[in-house]
Amino acid sequence: MTDDARSSVPPAPFPGTTDEWRVYLTEYSDWFLNNATDNYLYDVSEQQISSRWVGYEPADEQLIAATEARLGVPLPPSLRAFLLTSDGWGPVAGWTDALRSCADIEWFHETHASFVDAVEEDDDEELDNGVFRHSLSIARGEDAFLLDTREILPNGEYRAHHLAVKYGDLSDPCTSFSELLTLGRTELEDVIE
Repeated sequence: MTDDARSSVPPAPFPGTTDEWRVYLTEYSDWFLNNATDNYLYDVSEQQISSRWVGYEPADEQLIAATEARLGVPLPPSLRAFLLTSDGWGPVAGWTDALRSCADIEWFHETHASFVDAVEEDDDEELDNGVFRHSLSIARGEDAFLLDTREILPNGEYRAHHLAVKYGDLSDPCTSFSELLTLGRTELEDVIE
């Protein structure tokens, strides 16, 4: 994510409740469907287009609890509220195809084992500070969205990063999943428009 993308987004507030997510995502869907070219619509179903909702049915508390049990960590409040609004999402950044559903959230070191191994072998302390071994991979695509589970912030969130896997370029941390998704949208807007 570029510094330009960060500077064009107001620092707060970011969606955090299911009601805030519903409003934000409804507007996001409208914007996306009005502006996306075929290059970005390949993973969007006819039903999503006709309903004007690039998301999915909401997850329920039981599914989120099962996901947390499977992963062994709690999901942060802004991601939980997002999932209670839509269990996954269409394009979320320029080179990030979709936000994963509860069933597809995984540990980054499992989804990108060769990348993590290469970083650890290079012993690059600037890049490998443990974030890759302890982060959840919450999006799929050429780039990754990571939630660093090593520390729960006072608001219950994890630090969140955008990673250009191809270049090993890890963004400065965001203070929440919500901030990261908002910044990803700004990047997507720059690419599409």
